[in-house]
Amino acid sequence: MDKEKILEKYRSEKKDEGKDYDNDYSDNQGFYAMCFLAILLMTYQIFNDLPFGDIAALLFAFMAVGGFYRYKLRKDKRDLYFSLFTGMVGLAFLIWYVVQTI
Repeated sequence: MDKEKILEKYRSEKKDEGKDYDNDYSDNQGFYAMCFLAILLMTYQIFNDLPFGDIAALLFAFMAVGGFYRYKLRKDKRDLYFSLFTGMVGLAFLIWYVVQTI
């Protein structure tokens, strides 16, 4: 294939792999920062004898939804099992938090 034909094909798709990479990298860094902050907050709650489970429920819900949509795109059973497992763990943390705060 001619170089110009290849470039024209990519231009017509209106897909920028550089921007996709930048967005993925930024999202991953944001996720790591969110996890770090969540661990700090949960540690604070534990050491101050405060009920915790709310932050863990949010993190596991995030992982469950991400796993479910990966399953929808890839049809990989491991993604489905991961989604179901993290969803149940997140639900358990949520129930535990509600019970602690009633």
